[in-house]
Amino acid sequence: MAIPQVERSKLLEAINEFDATLLPSEEWRDWQNNGAQVWALRHEGRLYPPKKIISLATGLPVNKFSGGPESNAYLNQRDFEVIRFRQITLDSAFRLILERYEDARKSIEFAGNHEIKEFFGEARRILQSSSAVSDHPNIRVVASYGKGNWATIPWISLLDKRETETTQAGTYIVYLFEEGGKGLYLKLAQGVTQAQKDFGAQAEEVLEQQAGKIRLQCAGLTAQGFDLSGKTNLHTESKLGKLYEASTIAAKHYDFDSMPAEAELLADLSILLESYDAYVMTREPDTQPKRDRQPLALVGTWRQVRAEAAGIKQKIEANGGWASWWSFPIKDEALPRLSVPFNLYAYVGNGRLGARIRVAEFKTSRGNIGIESPWPELTDETWCGKTRLGEEQSKIFKTWLRIDSLEILDPPANVSSFDISPGLSTPESLLNQNTFGYVCDREEKTTTSSNPDPLPEPSLAWLVQQTGLSSQVLQEMITALRGDTPQIVLAGPPGTSKTWVARALAHYLTRGNQQQIRFIQFHPSYTYESFMEGLRPVTRGGNISFEVTNGLVLDCVEEMRNCGDIDDSAQDYVILIDEANRANLPKVLGELMFLFEYRQQPVRLQYSGDFRLPANLRFIATMNTADRSIRSIDVALRRRFDVFELGPDPEILRKHYENGRSSISGLVDGFVRLNQMLTTELDRHHTIGHAFFMRSEMGIETLRKIWTRRVFPLIEEFFFDQPELAREFSLERFWPDANAA
Repeated sequence: MAIPQVERSKLLEAINEFDATLLPSEEWRDWQNNGAQVWALRHEGRLYPPKKIISLATGLPVNKFSGGPESNAYLNQRDFEVIRFRQITLDSAFRLILERYEDARKSIEFAGNHEIKEFFGEARRILQSSSAVSDHPNIRVVASYGKGNWATIPWISLLDKRETETTQAGTYIVYLFEEGGKGLYLKLAQGVTQAQKDFGAQAEEVLEQQAGKIRLQCAGLTAQGFDLSGKTNLHTESKLGKLYEASTIAAKHYDFDSMPAEAELLADLSILLESYDAYVMTREPDTQPKRDRQPLALVGTWRQVRAEAAGIKQKIEANGGWASWWSFPIKDEALPRLSVPFNLYAYVGNGRLGARIRVAEFKTSRGNIGIESPWPELTDETWCGKTRLGEEQSKIFKTWLRIDSLEILDPPANVSSFDISPGLSTPESLLNQNTFGYVCDREEKTTTSSNPDPLPEPSLAWLVQQTGLSSQVLQEMITALRGDTPQIVLAGPPGTSKTWVARALAHYLTRGNQQQIRFIQFHPSYTYESFMEGLRPVTRGGNISFEVTNGLVLDCVEEMRNCGDIDDSAQDYVILIDEANRANLPKVLGELMFLFEYRQQPVRLQYSGDFRLPANLRFIATMNTADRSIRSIDVALRRRFDVFELGPDPEILRKHYENGRSSISGLVDGFVRLNQMLTTELDRHHTIGHAFFMRSEMGIETLRKIWTRRVFPLIEEFFFDQPELAREFSLERFWPDANAA
């Protein structure tokens, strides 16, 4: 609460009142000997407690505003002198935090330059400069009393950079201040945020199990007065506080009323630092929880899927896919783990899953506005161009899935045969018709007609067969991806198989291991926070706070680290960035602009500390040159990527139909004439790719649908300001056989 504005004269009256009525009282007679009093107002050679004088002058209770910087500035503005008359020691800093934090949390705004910030800053400074810490150069001291809102359990942590750069994961030393202010713990503990993200409701159990394993390596702490039972009590009901308790490896408690002196506190810290150092040097490689590497799949209620399957399959066959909408978003926490293509299982009731549906692309959004289908050519006319079918929540389009195969499960699968993904679903929420369920998928998800077949051994001939490109071009791409700067761009107009080639390359590099591939489609609102790291809102106990969360890149690198694959040339990981030029690339990529060029040199990220790109993490981006020419991309970015241009290729189209699956004479010749005319009127970037015309069978009706629904709308877009030129392009002009139909 802001301190009410009063004149200097009111403060002088308060000083006189303090001298006359309060100073003689037992409560205030010895106020200068109170260790909690750090600052003093000096007036006419005498000292006064600043907060009490302000309280008397304004009528604002002392627990409704902050001492230190806030009170001092208030008095300085009114020409009063404020001095520090007591140096803060570590024990006094701890006592001040315990004494004043709870009132501050309940009554003072989080933002601002308040005394709580000063107390934590002093404690951190004392610890960082102490001999206990200076003897361990790998240790960094960090403190937090919240991010945007007051934390229920504030803390000061000591991180060994060899073990962790963040309090979210790994093992570190921490001072945890109890809720209510009766005491604090010095602990060797584990990061809880990552465990909660990975294991959800099972996080407490996982943390306790891991603490038990690590505790075996710290048995000597018992003789030094530390408790190795793992039982601590922070006097809190907050979920995060309970995780803090579960994460305990070793602990020592300090009571507010019997706080040891600074020397004893630092001696205890020195003992724990020695044990921490020994653990980091000799820790077992399996003493950290591993994230489940099984692929993630969605479960969605679709009771009529069996009745509707035949019609949907026909649409997929005719158009190369079908767009499906859902009235709820995909959880943010699931996005880094969803690597397309992935499976959606249709729940049909009675614990049964009736169909397995292959998702090739997706778009999801929160809020109640809804989103249009990104693939109008694959969208049923009833839904096309709309964001909702009505005002009800169940009729708002919040997620679109591009489906490229649908398989009826006969017999249906039992949902109980799938493992629920910890942290994303619970047994109660898994089959909720108002949200997606999240399960660990089975291995058969990797083999469908729209995904390159698994490769036991990589073969360049296989890659040639999959992409239709020459072995020379493909070898150049592979060489670039396995070089010192392993990132390439596949650029070209729409329909030139850029995404398919990128996926095939990723499949080749990873030997078919889909768990080593990440796919993301950029769009204008895509952010650095989603790609690298950032603060995201988290609701706990009805309160919203912000926590640092890994984006796609850091999540991938973390999995590489957990699997022991960092810089392992035999284990390639690939991040596919589709439609890269649709985002603000310098803003989204951030530090990657440097790391793409200097992989072995770390940079310091805003939240996570030092970070570098592993040598075996490859990046493949696609760019639609009709949307934005590759020449307009930032020069600094272009020189960090090898650019390979993919244009309309009549030979690929010719080979596709060489077995006689097309009944149209001159299909390829018409395709060539179409692109020659587009190049003449515009340029090579505004042409039509061969993939638009690649179907299992091609007849006049199929060609007419392709032209009407997919090709001509693009041509109209190319000539948006010259409609008369667009009208010169007609199906019959390039394929005269269409006149006979």
